[in-house]
Amino acid sequence: MVRIELNLNWSPRFDEEYIAGKAQRAEKAGIKRIWAGELDIFISPFEVARIVDEYTSIECGIIMTPKPKREVARIAERYDVCIIPGGKGRDYVNSAVRCIEELGDCRNVYIGCSGRITARKAFNAFVRSGIEPRIMPNYVKREFVDWVCLNLEWVEILPIGPSLILPSRMEDELTIAAILVMTSNENFAREFGFFREFKELSALDVKRMIANSRLEKNETVERYRKFLMDNFTVSGSVEEVRKKVEALGSFVLGDPFFRDDNSMDMLEFLVD
Repeated sequence: MVRIELNLNWSPRFDEEYIAGKAQRAEKAGIKRIWAGELDIFISPFEVARIVDEYTSIECGIIMTPKPKREVARIAERYDVCIIPGGKGRDYVNSAVRCIEELGDCRNVYIGCSGRITARKAFNAFVRSGIEPRIMPNYVKREFVDWVCLNLEWVEILPIGPSLILPSRMEDELTIAAILVMTSNENFAREFGFFREFKELSALDVKRMIANSRLEKNETVERYRKFLMDNFTVSGSVEEVRKKVEALGSFVLGDPFFRDDNSMDMLEFLVD
């Protein structure tokens, strides 16, 4: 059975009523768990979780950067937690790994990552800490997911990625999200023969695009738009999205899915 979950974030552009309405629509469509992510431009994921708790009976998961042991343990007592490095480089990876090692006996804990080094180190940390190893790779194709998971014995693999029912007025936002994923790991790009694309797309100021919610259209973006849609998003018609999710077995529909009314209207046709 395919399991579909939803990513729901709260930016300053949305009010509490908006977030509550999206959560209620997700519940009505059959969604059982919503993930709230942490990013500088978002309001705290714990505020999203509070609203999900108040207005629905859906479970909520928190995607967060490493925090002090006591704080993370307290959060993990109530919510499923996905620890993400929050940046590129050894220090960020090691911080996420230490966070997992310190947790001990907690409920569902995941590592969110796009690289094999992070995945392997996190897996070993799970084993050392006695926590069942779970991973949330931010790839949307089976071959990419298999690559990052390293054939290790993960208890659960739950991919998450940019998603949208097309056609949509939010296709530009989908493209921005895809650029962010595509440029997140150079080793991945080299492994799959995408280094030229990686190099050219990495030159774009994607963080500014995210902050402005506006795709800066140029020759590079137009050249690689189809490449990005095909390889780094779960998008297309309802049937196309369903087939892509079925190939993965489980999936978290990432931004900008929840922000698009048509996609949310179609959600019930994706959830078994």
